Amino acid sequence: MRLPERSFRKSVLLPISFVVIALLATIEWYLQVDFSLGILYVVPVIVGAAALNHWQTLALALACAYIRGRFTPQATQLEQLLRFLMAGIAFSSVGLLIVEMIRNRRVVLSHFTKLELEQELRRKAEHQLRILAESSPAGILTINHAGTIVAANSAASQLFGYDTLSSVVGQPVSQFVETLGNALQLPSGPRQMRTSAWTWANRQDGSTIPIATWFSTYGEGPGRHLAAIVVDISEEIRDRERENFKHVLDYNRLLAGAVSHEIRNLCSAASVLLSVLSQRVDLTQNRDFTALTQLIEGLSRIASFDLRHRDGSLPVPVPLTSVLQQLRVIIESDWRDNGSEIIWEIQPDLPDIHADEHGLLQICLNLTQNSLRAVADSETRQLTIRAVRENEDILLSFTDSGHGVPQPEKLFQAFRPDSDGTGLGLYVSRMLARKFGGDLIHVATSKGCQFDVILHGKRKGNQAQFQDSALRTG
Repeated sequence: MRLPERSFRKSVLLPISFVVIALLATIEWYLQVDFSLGILYVVPVIVGAAALNHWQTLALALACAYIRGRFTPQATQLEQLLRFLMAGIAFSSVGLLIVEMIRNRRVVLSHFTKLELEQELRRKAEHQLRILAESSPAGILTINHAGTIVAANSAASQLFGYDTLSSVVGQPVSQFVETLGNALQLPSGPRQMRTSAWTWANRQDGSTIPIATWFSTYGEGPGRHLAAIVVDISEEIRDRERENFKHVLDYNRLLAGAVSHEIRNLCSAASVLLSVLSQRVDLTQNRDFTALTQLIEGLSRIASFDLRHRDGSLPVPVPLTSVLQQLRVIIESDWRDNGSEIIWEIQPDLPDIHADEHGLLQICLNLTQNSLRAVADSETRQLTIRAVRENEDILLSFTDSGHGVPQPEKLFQAFRPDSDGTGLGLYVSRMLARKFGGDLIHVATSKGCQFDVILHGKRKGNQAQFQDSALRTG
């Protein structure tokens, strides 16, 4: 029960207290009885104490003790003083007791109100968390120290192959996800474990599925628990592997195109030599010479086989900022570990580009890895990545502080003998850029090395032009 406010109590109880005092004093004065009504003066003290503080209650009690003594039958001055003191002590004690009782009741009611409010808020929070857990598409598990699942939402049960009416609660988690069972067996230290893992989960029907799980431990000893979020990533893996397979085929096609191009060049040179030698009469009837001619012609036909990609796919709009964000995540740690610096100068509000996202990322990775090797021996280890809009095109520049390129005219030749690797990195990167209508060029600078990737905000030309450009050499 809630107590009324003190201002309300003063406006109601104090007048009642004063009325009772006046009524008692009037009765004693008018009737002039031979006995005292002093004991009744405790009533206004009790009523007034409910609205007053300690000092005000003490003053009211002494006033009642004084008024009580004014109408006492004839008594000596000493008797009146003693009766005043005794009545004052009695009235004050009762009044102060009432004040303390009212104050304690108010404190108890205040704490009770707070507890009710906290319980209501807790019930609402638990209800919201329950709705969040049950409506979550990810499986949520709580596992005790023995490795037994003590709580799970419906998504977790369905993930492990149970229907909506069944549950995995009460079963050992190791039979579903061995990683989570092993995590609880690790010794607990001063810091709780918080980590994630990609692993496999066993379903009720015996099949396995790839999952991503995020889990953490809390508590100690028998109270140690593990909370985990489990997500089925089968679709993501299928899409990723399908996309990787497509790009592997594209890269193989580009590499085969580079090889066939070099073979055609050699065959062309050999054909010229054969045409000169065929003028000699003594060789025209030679079987070995005829066999060599047929061999070179067959090799030329093989090298001229059409390797162009004809799947009919068109470049799609790709946000360049998304590609650059992925690039930042991949390369920044390597540059930081090497004591190098990357400067990002990205113009805001860049339009979408028509390109292959994975292919563009591979181009950027190849250029940044080349720059990382180039600045390894430089005093200033720096790479500037700049993206600006030029009319309908996007210019993506990579400028490093390395030693530069001694023979830039040979940069985009396949199988360069002076290359650190196979000599195909820049060749394939340019072919990838040209495949979606862009280009990769080297820009001469006084210091360091700069490559520009030209991207189109609008798709220019038709699909055949894109496919034909994929097999052009530098």
